[in-house]
Amino acid sequence: MLDHLVGKPSSNFKRTQILLTLVFGGYFAMCGKTNQLPQFIQKLNRKAGQAPWRVALGTWLLFYLSQNVLLLVGLNAPDPLSRLYKRSFYRATWILTALDAGFFTAMPFKPLWLRHVLSLIFSAYYLVFADSAEEKVRKTRATISIEQMRTSWEKVHQNPILGFVSSLLRPHLSIRDIINIDRPSYHSDLPHIEVYRYYINPSATFADHDTILLQFPGGGFVSMPPPCHEDALAAWAKHTGLPVFSVNYKKAPEYPYPWPIDECFDLYISIIESNGQVLGLSGEKKLQIIFIGDSAGGNITAAVTLKILAHNQQLASKIDPTATLSTTSTESFTGTFTMTPQQVKPRNPLDSVLPMPIGLILIYPALDFEMSCWMSPSQLSLIRAESNTALFRSSSLDSLWQTKDHLSHASPLSVVPDLEKKQSLWRRALGLKPTLKQRMADRAHPIRDQIQTKEAWATARLAMTSRMSFFNDRIITPDLMRAMAILYLGPHASPDFDNDYLLSPVNAPEDLLAHFPKTYMICGEKDPLVDDTVIFAGCIRQAKRKYRQNNPLDQDFPTGDGVRVKFLEGISHAFLQMMPFLPEAHQATRTIGDWIIELANTSHQVKSDHHVAEIITSEKDMIHRRKQQLVTGLF
Repeated sequence: MLDHLVGKPSSNFKRTQILLTLVFGGYFAMCGKTNQLPQFIQKLNRKAGQAPWRVALGTWLLFYLSQNVLLLVGLNAPDPLSRLYKRSFYRATWILTALDAGFFTAMPFKPLWLRHVLSLIFSAYYLVFADSAEEKVRKTRATISIEQMRTSWEKVHQNPILGFVSSLLRPHLSIRDIINIDRPSYHSDLPHIEVYRYYINPSATFADHDTILLQFPGGGFVSMPPPCHEDALAAWAKHTGLPVFSVNYKKAPEYPYPWPIDECFDLYISIIESNGQVLGLSGEKKLQIIFIGDSAGGNITAAVTLKILAHNQQLASKIDPTATLSTTSTESFTGTFTMTPQQVKPRNPLDSVLPMPIGLILIYPALDFEMSCWMSPSQLSLIRAESNTALFRSSSLDSLWQTKDHLSHASPLSVVPDLEKKQSLWRRALGLKPTLKQRMADRAHPIRDQIQTKEAWATARLAMTSRMSFFNDRIITPDLMRAMAILYLGPHASPDFDNDYLLSPVNAPEDLLAHFPKTYMICGEKDPLVDDTVIFAGCIRQAKRKYRQNNPLDQDFPTGDGVRVKFLEGISHAFLQMMPFLPEAHQATRTIGDWIIELANTSHQVKSDHHVAEIITSEKDMIHRRKQQLVTGLF
């Protein structure tokens, strides 16, 4: 337990814990007095003989010593997680693992009130016996069921005691309620959509807003409704002052792919069609929407955006094959086709162009369902090319690239530096320093120095995906990823992983990614899904750059990369679920809040100059199209 409190797996801390237990236990067994024991133990002691408690305690100490003798003499196996995570994150996962183990243990109890109480009691037990908690969780996840997944991930929502304590840590909201929104006319026979609303300012000002945050919550596509995300949702409501909406889309396996995407797409159309009135807004101002999603919700966020782009592209090709997409507004898009509302009378919402969200925020998103062990050459080339740009504003990309240089470590399976051995605590305490020969031997590479040169490794085309590199992750394991994929795809699925970009947005075509709204992405450096963030961001950037090269006369196309990425050093998946005990989660939440404010302010600046754009849009677009046709005819 000591190493978990400190936040770093360490044989030295475990060794110290064992020695302290043996010393205090042995002293108590030899010098302890019977009359100082609890009364019920004294009664048992009198019935059994003179001092059987000493025999029992001594026997337990001998058994404890035999279980840990190899650790005491330094012959234990090295801990694979000793350098992987930051101390604060490792400590947070210790608490989360203890809670998971406690809730798993209490599941067989049928009375609901008893299960709630025992869940916390067992969790407290597993906080002390952390190794037992890890073993319990590991065995449960090996054959995990949908009930166990929902019990593990919806702890705060299901347990009233834990929920009450968690609510004390959140800011007070003036609006926190649930509304039901009907589907659009073409899906009027389907169930309504449940949406949670969060707002911190006086409720009288709610309807006046023209910018909202629409969240698609994560949860492996199978669990975690909006209440499980309220720590972050309430923080964003307070930080930005905007109305925050979270969609309780229906989950697999009851509603497999593509139901959640279609449901969220229908919600977006209902909001756009009413200009926000279905959400309780006035509808008098043009609505600006910011999408946000984490984990599986990031997948749905990207998929809904791609579906909007594909719809607009399909509509554009029907009206004018030479037309181009516009991501800024329906007015500029309509000007491209020289249409007016009087000329086009839509029979349903899908007959008209859909405005794009003003921005996206993807938080450790799951964007690729092809769970391969190896990265493709194109993916490696993309990461290598983008590593030399300013796209990834963090030194963590260097660390990510090192994890894929497998033979630069003593073990080809290691994802952290492991060549230089650290001195033990005992040698440092005694002042024993390694000799120069020992230090040189530690730095020598057993494979790389003997086979190839450094330049050869720099151009290696063989690297494992982050899903395989971080196989031992404490949050999202391969067992969980397999279970989520099977449940989400359903029993009758025949997915096309290479071409179905709604399932795997990393495979989206360049002509759609080029018109993606401004996108912010944040992910843990040690997340098994970190490759998805790197590859998707690189694809967006390259698609936009290629569009500018092919369409140099399109002055309406936004400048810049259109995507920003931030990595959190030493952090893995689901850090927003650890806000009560992870300081980095609060920092990430504030960063995301700043991004939301930046998107909202940028949108308002564009709207302030919109009256000028209305005057010149049609003529400007017409000239632009004629120039493009002329250039195309020449070549």
